[in-house]
Amino acid sequence: MMRAAVLGSPIAHSLSPVIHQRAYDLLGWDWSYSKCEVASAQLMTFLSERSGEFRGLSLTMPLKEEALALLDSVTELGKRVYAINTIVFDDLGSHGFNTDVQGFRDALKYRNVAIPEEVAVLGGGATARSAIAAVDDFAKRIIVYSRSENRTRALVNSAEHAIVTIRPWEEVGAAMENELIISTTPKGATDGIAINDVNRVHGTLFESLYHPWPTQLLHKWQEKSGSYLDGLDLLVWQAIGQLEVMSFNPSEIVDRRGDLFVAMREAALAHI
Repeated sequence: MMRAAVLGSPIAHSLSPVIHQRAYDLLGWDWSYSKCEVASAQLMTFLSERSGEFRGLSLTMPLKEEALALLDSVTELGKRVYAINTIVFDDLGSHGFNTDVQGFRDALKYRNVAIPEEVAVLGGGATARSAIAAVDDFAKRIIVYSRSENRTRALVNSAEHAIVTIRPWEEVGAAMENELIISTTPKGATDGIAINDVNRVHGTLFESLYHPWPTQLLHKWQEKSGSYLDGLDLLVWQAIGQLEVMSFNPSEIVDRRGDLFVAMREAALAHI
């Protein structure tokens, strides 16, 4: 049996085992998927002690940056956004991938959300950098509302085409007027953002969190009948990307992506 797992801290809330196992069942794979609590600075030890045990690993906070220096190879995209969310092991060693970027793109495409000329991104961490790279080919301007000035260079470097502007978190209320807002902040960070008093909101909110689900910001948006995508969309689409890079026959995933998305999302919803 092939084994895979998700690593991070905290990890108890993770729905990755649920959705990956659902995909394995649909694909007829004799694989298992578990979750392991691995805190910051513990990844090197984990990889050393559990060597040879896994075909692939999913990474969440706080390991996406830490993994970069520990692997035998990393994709150019992973280097650009300075974040790895997937490790695959083979006879040549350990290889790092970023499927969050494609996950954002696939989620937006599946929901028929066009990427406007200007996009607002809330947050300044690894998920924010992936969001920037995801819309970079289409947006002309990306406005990032970050709580940390130290992350400016990494955020700007995540784009190759669009102009990235960093604004202080204190101005985040202005982001609610954009046609597309991508929220990538940790739990609770956006709870205090107010939604204007009009009956409806005109843009689309993409909330990347699924714990809690919905977040307070997304709940306010829903009350205004705003268009939205939620963290389950991103969770499932980035997981489908992980299935592709972990598979020994990626074409079997490509041919069934739509069916996999529906089934995996339903499995996640059943466990919220």
